Amino acid sequence: MAITAEHPLQIRPATVADLTKLAALEAELFADVVYPAFFFRQAHDLWPDLLRLACRGDELLGYILAAPAQQGPGEMGILSLAVAQAAQGQGIGKMLLTDLLQVLPADGKKLWLTVAPDNKAAVALYQKFGFQSVKTEADYYGKGEHRMVLVKQHGG
Repeated sequence: MAITAEHPLQIRPATVADLTKLAALEAELFADVVYPAFFFRQAHDLWPDLLRLACRGDELLGYILAAPAQQGPGEMGILSLAVAQAAQGQGIGKMLLTDLLQVLPADGKKLWLTVAPDNKAAVALYQKFGFQSVKTEADYYGKGEHRMVLVKQHGG
């Protein structure tokens, strides 16, 4: 179902009631390297404004999750951005990232994230938002799970 005036997309913070669907979407998209269901409950409790969902009615289309980085008070990490396969190519990832950047304080925070180097669509999206690759780390999530590390200065 396409996003239309009759079927609008809503981006909002996750609620406890959303967490089962969120864990199911995660498992569907990232079968080999997946956050467990309890992680989403903890993320909701710790960073309620930074766990954002894209929904059309009761249908979960995607999510984005950010958290403070341990490297320092001026850093945030985007832990995950995921869009349901049936909803990919509709600009939902762009909307989620735009929403997150509006929610984050514009006080010069350094944002970082990792992405699979072969995920060309995601790499292109992040580059459009000003993220720059600083390195590629082999076996980031285990053997053969390489990741590019991208960073961006937000606001400030």
